[in-house]
Amino acid sequence: MAEVRHTERTHGWKWAFIVFIVAFVITFSYAIVRYNVVSGVPADQIPLYIFNKAISLTSVIVIGASFIIGPFARFWPKKFVPKLYLRKYLGVLGFGVAALHGLISLLLFNSSYYPRLFTEAGKLTFSGELSMLFGILSLFIFSGVAVTSLPSVEKGMHPKQWKFVQRLGYIAFVLALLHVAVMGWKGWLNTSGWPGGLLPISMLAAAVIIFVLIVRAVAIPLQRRSK
Repeated sequence: MAEVRHTERTHGWKWAFIVFIVAFVITFSYAIVRYNVVSGVPADQIPLYIFNKAISLTSVIVIGASFIIGPFARFWPKKFVPKLYLRKYLGVLGFGVAALHGLISLLLFNSSYYPRLFTEAGKLTFSGELSMLFGILSLFIFSGVAVTSLPSVEKGMHPKQWKFVQRLGYIAFVLALLHVAVMGWKGWLNTSGWPGGLLPISMLAAAVIIFVLIVRAVAIPLQRRSK
């Protein structure tokens, strides 16, 4: 049994990091093309500003992958039921990446980098405060989900309690959607302002979250029938 768990853990982290690396390479490349190549953002902003944009979308993709395996297991049980164990590793890694995004955002959070979120007096606008609130709440709930995903913590919890905390992750995902929507919706509507016609990172993140939530909603009736 211990050997099986060790193998599962090894494969779980391996595939979680593969998903992360693939997602990051794609999003980072997209961010460089959109902001540095097309928009002319200076290259010296790549280490944090551009990197942070890629990391934010990557965290959404990795967490979304964790959430979507369950519904996929309802649609295609033979293929995805054996992959259900990956949810834990994707979720924990996704939270870690989201926490990194939060930390970098704190370092960059000023009117020079995010002028839309600040007034001329240097205070946050209403939408700025709202977006930050949703982001903080999302990260807070995800931290609880991530902690209860640890084997030592999971063992000490009643299965119903554990499942309840894990399902709070969907609320956190909705809050993440509100976070990016409040922050970027004006830019979404101004299609003429999209550099090279490339979609904003926040819009892509919102699209991933909405897709995952729709798939989850569609899978709920199948879950009820199986009970």
